[in-house]
Amino acid sequence: MTVLAVTPTITGVTAQQRYPWNGKVDISYTVIGDIEAEAKERGLITSFKVTATDNDLGETYTATNLSGEIGLAEGTHVIVWDMDAEGLSLKSTNVVFKVLCDAVPATYCVVDFSAGSNASSYPVTYLADPPAGGFNVDTYKTTQLVLRRIEPGSFMMCGQYSITLTKPFYCGIFEVTQRQYELVSGGRPMADYGRGATYPVYHVSYNDIRGSSNGAEWPASSAVDSSSFVGMLRARTGLDFDLPTEAQWEYACRAGTTTPCYWGDSMADDYAWCSNNSSRTSHKVGLKIANAWGLYDMSGNVWEWCLDWHGELDDGTDPVGPSLGSNRVVRGASWVTVADKCTSSIREGREPSKTSYNNRGFRLFRTLPCLDSAGTLCSCSSGVESVDLSHGTRVASGTEKIRYSTSWVETTVPEAYVVVAVDDEIIQATTGSGFVDWMPVHNGL
Repeated sequence: MTVLAVTPTITGVTAQQRYPWNGKVDISYTVIGDIEAEAKERGLITSFKVTATDNDLGETYTATNLSGEIGLAEGTHVIVWDMDAEGLSLKSTNVVFKVLCDAVPATYCVVDFSAGSNASSYPVTYLADPPAGGFNVDTYKTTQLVLRRIEPGSFMMCGQYSITLTKPFYCGIFEVTQRQYELVSGGRPMADYGRGATYPVYHVSYNDIRGSSNGAEWPASSAVDSSSFVGMLRARTGLDFDLPTEAQWEYACRAGTTTPCYWGDSMADDYAWCSNNSSRTSHKVGLKIANAWGLYDMSGNVWEWCLDWHGELDDGTDPVGPSLGSNRVVRGASWVTVADKCTSSIREGREPSKTSYNNRGFRLFRTLPCLDSAGTLCSCSSGVESVDLSHGTRVASGTEKIRYSTSWVETTVPEAYVVVAVDDEIIQATTGSGFVDWMPVHNGL
């Protein structure tokens, strides 16, 4: 999990129309903290935006023609808004410029395992929509892992217990495959009932996934062993991937349905691999129809490990299972399960250390730290500025700050001077960039 030293902010926004007017406004701002890390932790897609609001007219304009040090990297940025190129006719003494980082929750999280088990890090990207061709292709079952965002809500667990989940989470759209397991851990467990890159991994224990030391302490602790599958994945992404709680698993499986199966009242061959259609073996992931939230093989194929100790269920909010136990929960049934048992409610308990189970696999989840909606992650506004796009003049009183920079002058001389002048009066001749004071006494200003 990423620990941020400071909450990201945008500060120090200043804006200055150039004089004589050339259609441009110089804007500077400072980003404090790591916006990219914040967005990654919260599963957000960010966008950079600059606006100008004429408070007299109540009109806001969004920049489309920006140049310079555009972006949200930490540090001070200087950018130029070419308002003239956008055909704006703004003329006001009451203009406020604003620099914003807007954000929307990402529907999909994709982790790239391509670099393999010796990699120091795995790239993580967020998507609003599936790529062309969708996710049900071998790439997302081998070298990349894709998870879908699930919003929180309430449901009846096993049809009897009222459960409320308060935090969104990401859920793998496929069971972890043999190739994905190998790329992260460096090894592939025995595969005697279905072998291949896109088959679900099995013969993996709860302890293989989370570890037998720190990883065995759930629900007292969410820590995992560094040598476990999840431990290695966390180290290479900086994100707290894990198994699901049993409540999260069933909520994702049901996808809003209340019927015994997420497709209806009884077993249907198009949705799950069970004993009557599996030919007594596991099958490649993603061959059956997904549930309403786009999750494949939530029923059948292989059982899936959950975090909880196996025990009695009860009503609750964000339940984490019993505090102690001897067996960990598995959900979803498998290719061995008889058809009428292959439901959204079926649950069993199994020894967390055993690897001999030939139909026990898992699916990755990640609980998000907070419930986000589309909006502004951080922003900052300038003071009130005067802008006259029609004449390049300023209606003002008192002392004005005029920005200058030798970068505006085309020259090959390393130490070129820029001459700042107003109404034929030279105010300053200097190198570099900065501001000079001007008392606007000419032209009745």
